[in-house]
Amino acid sequence: MRKIALLVMSVLALALPTSSHAVVSKSIAFQAEVWADNWFALYVNGKKVGEDSVPITTEKSFNSEKIKFSAIYPLTIAVIAKDFTENSSGLEYIGKPNQQIGDAGIILQIREVVSDRVIAQTQNDWKVLTVNKAPLNPECVTSNNPVNDCKSSNTKIPSTWAAPSYKDTTWKTATEFSKEAVGVKDGYFDFTWTPSAALIWSSDLKLDNTILLRKVIKTAPTLAASKSLLLSSPDFKDGGSLPKEFTCDGKGISPSLGWSNVPASTESLVLMMDTTPGPLRPGEVDIGKHFYLTVFNIPKTATSISAGATNVGTLGQNFQGKTIGYTPPCSQGPGAKKYSIYLYALNSKLTISPQEATEINLLNAMSGKVISSAQLDVFYSRA
Repeated sequence: MRKIALLVMSVLALALPTSSHAVVSKSIAFQAEVWADNWFALYVNGKKVGEDSVPITTEKSFNSEKIKFSAIYPLTIAVIAKDFTENSSGLEYIGKPNQQIGDAGIILQIREVVSDRVIAQTQNDWKVLTVNKAPLNPECVTSNNPVNDCKSSNTKIPSTWAAPSYKDTTWKTATEFSKEAVGVKDGYFDFTWTPSAALIWSSDLKLDNTILLRKVIKTAPTLAASKSLLLSSPDFKDGGSLPKEFTCDGKGISPSLGWSNVPASTESLVLMMDTTPGPLRPGEVDIGKHFYLTVFNIPKTATSISAGATNVGTLGQNFQGKTIGYTPPCSQGPGAKKYSIYLYALNSKLTISPQEATEINLLNAMSGKVISSAQLDVFYSRA
């Protein structure tokens, strides 16, 4: 019996994970940034984490929202999005001279709070189901009695549509739309959208009034293999210290940068440098990230840019807005500050003037054009 008991205990010891080998799922803090025309609610892993704070009945509601939540990978992201209609006719401004069929659109990106990297964004690989479509006969837009004359169709919303276990294999894929087609305004410009984030909806931007969207993010995105775009500097290492000569404490010139593994389909390159500023001081206004360098339409054949150079690509704005080109960082307050440098490979050149080329305008212009990207982080602390 003693031998049998020892054997059983040995088997159990092998079968049960020890504290050092136990797999524990880690909850991660995320932030969703969303703009919708006109209203949305966001679900993650079957749980509602937030919705548009402005009621859909509010006229001309085009605000944006930041929604913070915690979740565990894999993430099932689900959104119900609605375009405002006054009733089942699918029309708005009924009885007024501008009685019309409205249009819609939504853009969303989700980032990890700690790493600040975007792990999900709306694109045409999201699944979509239309649950309300009206009017089916668009000519009724001129009717004096649209409730009777306009036809509509409705699909019952599946009870578990936002759950990870729900199967959306019969749903269609979302359609991407341009900013001009959607008519972006107001809150859309509150965020710096990652270039790969797109405005999406079902295939019909006007007639499909209520839609469901789904996307599964299995794991946190990892860095691509060795053939990914590489960005480096002879003056500092990734995660290292920014030499004084590139700051306002030194010469204040732009750093030397080099790159490799540019994709064959690249037509132009873009460089940017920015930082997220610390707490506002008395009298300061929040203007978002401080960007120090924007260079666009860099030739696809270029492989480097020398320190202080102004002859590679087209120089754009900096956050100071006083002159075109580089403005050096002037780190404020104690401790090291992080500055990020980005390189983007695009499938086309950009048609934007140097005066218009702020960081956010460049990111918007690059939407849907980014083939590959790379990033360097560097730190500087003033003595």
